[in-house]
Amino acid sequence: MMLSLGGCKNNNRDINSLAVVTAIGIDKAADGKIEFTVQIIGPTQKSESQAQMSSGSSGGGGNKAISATSEGSTTFEAVRNIIPKLSKKIYFSHLQVLVIGEDLAKEGLDQFWDFFERDHEVSRQFRVIVAKGGTAKSIIEATPMIEQLSGVEITDTIDNAAYGKNIKIRGYEVSELLSEPLAGLVTGAIDSGGAKILTDMQVEGGAVFKNARLVGYLDDEEARGYLFASNKMKSTILTIANPCERGNLVSIEVIDSSGKLKTDIKNGKLRFTVEIKASGNIVDEQGSADLSSVENVKKLEQESEVLISSNIKALLEKSQKTFGSDILNFSDLFYKHHYKDYQKIVGSWDKLYEDADIDVKVQFTIKRSGMITKPAYEQSISNG
Repeated sequence: MMLSLGGCKNNNRDINSLAVVTAIGIDKAADGKIEFTVQIIGPTQKSESQAQMSSGSSGGGGNKAISATSEGSTTFEAVRNIIPKLSKKIYFSHLQVLVIGEDLAKEGLDQFWDFFERDHEVSRQFRVIVAKGGTAKSIIEATPMIEQLSGVEITDTIDNAAYGKNIKIRGYEVSELLSEPLAGLVTGAIDSGGAKILTDMQVEGGAVFKNARLVGYLDDEEARGYLFASNKMKSTILTIANPCERGNLVSIEVIDSSGKLKTDIKNGKLRFTVEIKASGNIVDEQGSADLSSVENVKKLEQESEVLISSNIKALLEKSQKTFGSDILNFSDLFYKHHYKDYQKIVGSWDKLYEDADIDVKVQFTIKRSGMITKPAYEQSISNG
């Protein structure tokens, strides 16, 4: 007996027939509709051999960026309206970054986010960033100086964790937090300052959301506090006072950090604890003091602890008193560890969060002092 079996649909596509999207900018148009800007990979400008023949150099290859903009009453309608402007089918699987205009972010992510959840071609790995004080379109259309595509350059800047003040969040993480009814949300922020070139724009700080709406921004120090407290810190530089010489500074590179959150409730008042354990190396010193002694190392560790603690406290003060947004998602932790109490107070969480007591504990250890123990200035004198 022969059976007729249905096979899978053939989804093979010719790459030349696709408009591969690397970046999307989404704004609120003047008429209230959704303005949708895409950046796609254009055709190769020149092959390497062609570039060598025409200019005598080894460069000149690569892809040029092509952008197109449309409007629609919904995100999907805007996507469909952009198709007639392109000669190829839009392909979202290689999307790297989504830039959200400030006006639309203030109105709410619920105005457009559903499309990025439903569409089967959209990769949820894309980064999310808000255009501080401007439009997403202006960011997407800015001129890249390092990469061929502005979307790639923005993505690489967001991923540059060594700076320690860039907040990186992906699409799937935004979706997860939006599903938490009491959780706040922090994305990255990019400030063009009216610049037309990406390297003249600032990618630092963070955009804070409450109930899916943009309510304000974190500065770079508060963003660093967020990275420490949320256990996302990879590396950063702490610049502190030289404990031996007034007016001089010491830079310490954070090489490792772990953050832990705890929740409790006593007499109807929420209590949160943020515990940080971090370590780093001395990488730069102004002056001629010898910082390698046990006493001086201890002073540097204490100053580092004070700086990290102040960053976290400034973050939490703003989140409680200015934004009222539970950006570290203490509510979810409280739900998991104090379920019965959570059921009693869930309706009053916002008020209780604003009034909660928060304790910050930081333990910092200096591991190394670099390739030298004595300062370079002192060595130059002794060897002179």
